[in-house]
Amino acid sequence: MTANPPDSLPSTVERTLAVCPKFRILVVGNTGVGKSSLVSSVFNIGIKDIDIAHNRAGKANIAREYTSDTNARFILHDSQGFEPGSAENWEVVEKFIRDRCDERLEAKDRLHAIWLCIETPRTGSRLMQTADEQLLALATDLKVAVIIVFTKYDILFNECHRKASKEARRRPGKSASADTICIDAEKNATDFLNTLIDNFPKRPIEYVTVSTSEKYPKCFSMLKKLTETTRRCLHDVEGELWVPWAAAQQINAQQKVNFSINEGFKKYWVNLGKSTVFKGHILLDCLSRIHLDIIEVWNFYDPEKLLPGTHFCQEMIKFIQPLLTEPQPRSNMSKMLSNLSAVTTIVAGFAAACTPVLTGAGITVVAVEFLRQKYQAVPLTALCLGAYIVDLILILHNLFIATLVREPPRRLTWELVMDTLESYKNSDAGKVHELIRDIVSGTGTLDPKERIADLIRQQLNIDRE
Repeated sequence: MTANPPDSLPSTVERTLAVCPKFRILVVGNTGVGKSSLVSSVFNIGIKDIDIAHNRAGKANIAREYTSDTNARFILHDSQGFEPGSAENWEVVEKFIRDRCDERLEAKDRLHAIWLCIETPRTGSRLMQTADEQLLALATDLKVAVIIVFTKYDILFNECHRKASKEARRRPGKSASADTICIDAEKNATDFLNTLIDNFPKRPIEYVTVSTSEKYPKCFSMLKKLTETTRRCLHDVEGELWVPWAAAQQINAQQKVNFSINEGFKKYWVNLGKSTVFKGHILLDCLSRIHLDIIEVWNFYDPEKLLPGTHFCQEMIKFIQPLLTEPQPRSNMSKMLSNLSAVTTIVAGFAAACTPVLTGAGITVVAVEFLRQKYQAVPLTALCLGAYIVDLILILHNLFIATLVREPPRRLTWELVMDTLESYKNSDAGKVHELIRDIVSGTGTLDPKERIADLIRQQLNIDRE
């Protein structure tokens, strides 16, 4: 049994994604440049599922839509780079880009971004080939986002590191520390690349340096910067194009947090204590709708459906149930809960009438009765929904971070979910609920939804978008 809200509470996220359910990206680059590793890391796809490394220049089928069961929000088109003598390949790429950028196409069928993957130049290398420059000009003309991805940056760093080490050994006196050598190498690599880019005649260009080598210490931060740069360069189609991007990419938690907040405030989370949308529905259904919309945003690889499942929903309810037994002076509902708190058992008939989500071990009768009530515009309702939203987003963020250390496709397990829940319970839950109480009590001048959004961001140390 999973969370199952009624049809009268439709999903705002699914409605948004219906405009453009998948993010469509073209990856261009020569064989061996590291495209497969890049796609695997950013989109949480096993390399064996989408093998784009074996094709020879000019032979890749650019029209083929690579998809994967591990990421339902992503479509990849692959093209080899423009090696010498590959004029035919350029014609194929140009036609594909023009066709897929036709304004008459629906948003879901258009090309949303291009990653032009070029191995990071080293001493004596050119920044890019003539055909690469042609692609940049074409993309600019058609107003499609294109990001130059300088791959295998760790090789340039290692080259600079060897030079820095030699120079350090030549210096008289005390030798430089390993940290100092790394700092010098990083600066020299950055300066070298920046000089090439500064001298590039067709500026400005959007570029990111990346490395998927686990030995390179800045690997993760570089991949995160790539996702942020892609997001910034996207041309927003009807205000919705960044939605499939945020859902598709699997390396940037901040974008998913902001997406969760932005999507929720469109309809369901505005004025949580006075919602016209929730009116007439039981609170459990309201929570179920919020629950499913938020987990849809994060796009975990969850083949066993753990997150929408009964056990996870029960664990989430356990977080908020202490709030439902405490006095709420301005809430009529609190009087009802006060009377119910004396009840210690549930009669068999009442238990049979409850949904499986509410009959799990550890769910108190007070919480069960409250969540079976119809939505009422009272502070306790706002406290319940607000706490649930904040708890769920923070838990999913922590779970997302925990999966990043795993090899793609980073499959969720119940052990990982429970470890994340336990960690949140022991560290953040009590403090967060105190802050939610302050918001619901009405102290302060900001709108409640803005304060809840700020609370989430503050807890995660992230900025507004």
